[in-house]
Amino acid sequence: MRLSRSLKRLVAGSFWLVLAMAVMPEAVSAQPEAGKINIGNELTLPGFSQPKKSASGAKITLEPADAKAGDTVTLKIVITTAADAYTYSMDEAFAGRTRIEVKSAAGLTEVDKTFSSDRKPKAELDPLLDQRVEKFPGGVTWTRRFKVAEDADPADVSLTGSIRYQICDASSCRPFNEKFELTLAAEKKEPVFSQRYAPTIKAQGKEQPGSSAWSITLATQQAKTGEKVRVTVSAELQPGYHTFAIDHDKKNIGLPTTIEVKSQNGLKPLGMGFVPDHEVELHEVLGKTQRIHHDKVSWSREYEVTSGSADDGYGLAGRVTFQVCDEASCRPGRFDFELGRVAQNAAETVSAAGPVPSKPSSDGDGDSRFDSIQYREPGAEEADSSLSMYLLYAFLGGLILNVMPCVLPVIAIKVLSFVQQAGESRSRILALNASYSVGVLVVFMVLATLAAFAGLAWGGLFQHAGFIIAMAALVFVMALSLLGVFELPVPGMVGSVGAAQREGLSGAFLTGIFATLLATPCSGPFLGTTLGWSVQQPPQVIYAVWTVMALGMASPYLLFGLFPGAVKLLPKPGNWMVLFKQFAGFVLLGTTVYLISILGHDYVLPTLILLLGLGLGVWMVGNLYNLSSPPALRWKVRILALVLTGGIAGFGYQIHEGGDELPWEPFSTEALAAALDEGRPVLVDFTADWCPNCKLVERISLNRKETRDFVSSHNVKTLKADYTNFSDEITAWLDRFDSTSIPVTAVFSPGRPTEPLLIRDVYTQSTLLEVLETAASETQSEVRTASVDRVIR
Repeated sequence: MRLSRSLKRLVAGSFWLVLAMAVMPEAVSAQPEAGKINIGNELTLPGFSQPKKSASGAKITLEPADAKAGDTVTLKIVITTAADAYTYSMDEAFAGRTRIEVKSAAGLTEVDKTFSSDRKPKAELDPLLDQRVEKFPGGVTWTRRFKVAEDADPADVSLTGSIRYQICDASSCRPFNEKFELTLAAEKKEPVFSQRYAPTIKAQGKEQPGSSAWSITLATQQAKTGEKVRVTVSAELQPGYHTFAIDHDKKNIGLPTTIEVKSQNGLKPLGMGFVPDHEVELHEVLGKTQRIHHDKVSWSREYEVTSGSADDGYGLAGRVTFQVCDEASCRPGRFDFELGRVAQNAAETVSAAGPVPSKPSSDGDGDSRFDSIQYREPGAEEADSSLSMYLLYAFLGGLILNVMPCVLPVIAIKVLSFVQQAGESRSRILALNASYSVGVLVVFMVLATLAAFAGLAWGGLFQHAGFIIAMAALVFVMALSLLGVFELPVPGMVGSVGAAQREGLSGAFLTGIFATLLATPCSGPFLGTTLGWSVQQPPQVIYAVWTVMALGMASPYLLFGLFPGAVKLLPKPGNWMVLFKQFAGFVLLGTTVYLISILGHDYVLPTLILLLGLGLGVWMVGNLYNLSSPPALRWKVRILALVLTGGIAGFGYQIHEGGDELPWEPFSTEALAAALDEGRPVLVDFTADWCPNCKLVERISLNRKETRDFVSSHNVKTLKADYTNFSDEITAWLDRFDSTSIPVTAVFSPGRPTEPLLIRDVYTQSTLLEVLETAASETQSEVRTASVDRVIR
């Protein structure tokens, strides 16, 4: 029995060996023409007959062919066989399985990770192979879905790959090895030389004309090489509205108009930028001088049509950003433009289909029921829209903020302060809670000002990474203070100098500010409707609504101040306060984790490094000296803590700045030789995903703006030798360098191609730039500096 099975496996192995030897030469020689599908690479094995060609084949399509950006497309592979024939499944346990490989998917992202069949295969025992195999009698359809990227031009979408499969009948098998290259039948866009953008606003669910209308033109359309054309951006403003000048300083409240040209084809800009057709007006707001325009304004800039562009056409694409205001409110806006013919390979090309994202349409995959949305707000029909009603909503919304998750960490601190107030006089309790309430009111007034004059919505501060990082640092430091790592040097703040510290007026005021800032990411009942209504009102109404909201949030603490007897309901001071304070510290650490989680990925590691530096600094201040230590020692520790904290924070900032990816290409000896033959210096980064020092070098030295600028200006070829899954070729190169570890960076110069400059392990950007400068300027006769490691092979 064992001999019989061994013999069968030997026969099966020989069969697949012969099959592979027959397939491989044809797979190598088959080169499909661009844009076509290569179908039908066949082979005939000696002694085997073939199924009829007419009874088999594969149809490979990308559907729908007219897909647009954001649509889902399906790669469909239909394998058809005769009624008495079959093909195999993709079961990895079977060596003769169907294999489909997607090699590139330009402009597409994966929806499905694997291919799916239209039905289940039939599993049966193959007596020759002595193995269970899965078959599809009559053929099978394989599908896999992809999504066209939102910023992709359908004309640039392509999908390439290959499929190896067999079609068999009772007497023979025919293997196929096919390659495919698929594209979308994108509609060709005719160039346009003018665009108009007239934004609308929604009021109670209905579209209404906006406060401005914008247009942009490129004239003329038929200019010849050397002639000049003019790009003009114009704005028409409704009476009572203004927009801001290009040179307006946003620190003086208001966003300046910006005209950003992201890509251009066949045009050379002239002059110093876009120039307005008349002088700006000066307008005073809150002591700030604004530079504005009323009624109509146009900005223009001339371009020269460059040589060779007359036949190909010329054009440019970009974005206009603006803000339109009246005396009560401001509305920011932006629109993209594409004028003339912009090169398809432009670095950044925006859609010319329209200046703003289109609404969902029933033409696509969406449901036509949602083409037109008329939203309703619960209670809006019955509610009295008077100011008094919205003020009531504002008070209730502010009151509810006290039980929102964002504010709960501060509530724990306030509980401690209430317990401490049990032995205070009525006047002092009132003063402490009034100070807290003033802190709440101050923040609400600042937010009201930003809403009235800068268009910043509730929670808008948390849209800025810098603010989130600052809040995370503050919460983290407070948590360490409550946990006893150090004593927070804020007079009168609970937990600053141990359980014995009594709350002070300044501490209560700062706690009110802290609580309100933490509350801004949260919303609740009544807040959404009230805030949305208030920002459409004059500034005095905005201030009134937000003041009442602040009073609503502060009202529980004012009641405690007016009726101090309620404090007696809390437990008496004791050791539980120490434990409760430490528990509050862990709650604040949880808040820190939440704040970090809402940051963008690029900010997480730098923020963690910043918190590490802060933690070390406050630990030094809290533990390396005490109140009886000499002043000189105290200052030395403080200065050292400041230097260490600043250095660690600076290191984190440097890591964040290192986000300018070099134009990496996969390393190979052939690619290296080809670049050197072209006379280009070559930078090779030997790296791996499992190497932390490699990632550090990429952050602080390689993928940096200065490095990228140098690489671009000196035509340096950048190759990445990825050692993640090991590689015999890369191992051989590391052996040439006598290197047993990575990272290793090698810089080759065409003048001395066999003597690369090496930088081992972790290094700074300045070292890399020095080596690149040497390689770029080096010739055959120049001598290398002795300070640089070199390899001669």
